[in-house]
Amino acid sequence: MQAYLDAMTEAALEAGRILRRARVEGTAWVEAKGANDFVTATDKACEAAVKAILALRCPDVPLLAEEGSGTATGQEGRFFCVDPLDGTNNFVRGLPVYCVSVGLIEDGAPALGVVYDPVHDELFQGGKGLPATLNGNPIRTSGRRRLEGAFVATGFPFKELDHLDHYVKGFRQAACATGGIRRCGAAALDLCWTAAGRFDGFWERGLWPWDVAAGAAILRAAGGHLTDFSGGEDFLFGRNVVAGATRDLASALRECIT
Repeated sequence: MQAYLDAMTEAALEAGRILRRARVEGTAWVEAKGANDFVTATDKACEAAVKAILALRCPDVPLLAEEGSGTATGQEGRFFCVDPLDGTNNFVRGLPVYCVSVGLIEDGAPALGVVYDPVHDELFQGGKGLPATLNGNPIRTSGRRRLEGAFVATGFPFKELDHLDHYVKGFRQAACATGGIRRCGAAALDLCWTAAGRFDGFWERGLWPWDVAAGAAILRAAGGHLTDFSGGEDFLFGRNVVAGATRDLASALRECIT
């Protein structure tokens, strides 16, 4: 697994260098993929860099990536799952909350993750059989078990507004039950910040596998727990996730917001 992690780390750091340059020089173009959903020249450049490095280092492992350059279908026994720029809307507007997310999926579950925040130079790594780390130093979740006083993160349903009424109801319940809620706009970082104990939990609807894959592997390695909104394990392809510092916290948060 270490060889895969090394390749994923090289790819994430190279994409991070592209993001840092683009932060200074600007991106060549921005296009709308859909309502409130954008892609930039920088997304494409980052994905191309990640794809090239992973293809060279791990030629037998296919790639599933947000901007569609990979060949994986998501049904393979092992594949990389990549978001070259998680937090594109933040990036476009100059809000410094975005990252590169590179995950490895094995048998339908997140096995390894690398998430790199180029703005703050924070590299999160971890997964099956390997510790969760931040810039090489071990990290653990907060260990919190109860919602009372918990500091949690979420993501608003800004693309699929059919879910808004249900979300607002759950948000209100969570606001009353916890010690504070933040919405940062990059799910991979929300999961890593939960792994590092900065947040105690996180929930969001409308996510894709590349939003979750790397952060989920890192969070599990740090002692955290994840489910889908029904309490099952389909958070990777089921498009919704509840994460907690502990199983008890994740369960309490799920019951609160659903």
